[in-house]
Amino acid sequence: MKCIGRGLFSTVYQKNKNKVLIVSTDPVKECMANGWFPRSSLFPKVVPVGSQDEKSMYEMKYYQKVTAPKQQLNPAGYDLYCALRNGAHQQCGKQGYSQVTFQIEALPKKHTTAKRALLAAVEALTNYGEDISFEISPRNIVATKTGKLILLDCFFMRTAAERQRKRLRT
Repeated sequence: MKCIGRGLFSTVYQKNKNKVLIVSTDPVKECMANGWFPRSSLFPKVVPVGSQDEKSMYEMKYYQKVTAPKQQLNPAGYDLYCALRNGAHQQCGKQGYSQVTFQIEALPKKHTTAKRALLAAVEALTNYGEDISFEISPRNIVATKTGKLILLDCFFMRTAAERQRKRLRT
């Protein structure tokens, strides 16, 4: 399979034109695959398919990368993306359950449905700790064919990221 992406926790391979295989140590992917994330069009469906060498393997639908959010997202998706970017920028350097929750709570009222889904995702992630972080940029979002926003890797656990960085340096 062709490697189409690599991040701190995961390597992504294209299985076919519709599916990817994710080989990962990401606790957020695990949380999603365990079905703890809310059912929401904001998040991809992540299905566990096995493990190998202390890494978990997941399958997910293949989405085209977003390189130009304003052009690739529909108006509602772009508006939410901008609102999340503004909130993330205001919370720059502050991380953890209460800060991420505050950031989400501050979303405009028109994003109530997204706000509920995001808060439910944060609650699910507390199964892994309270050091929840959120970042959003074109590299960690995708869009459906109709331009709906999907958040791929916006949440992460800070201590898991620090452990992984340390492991990669040694």
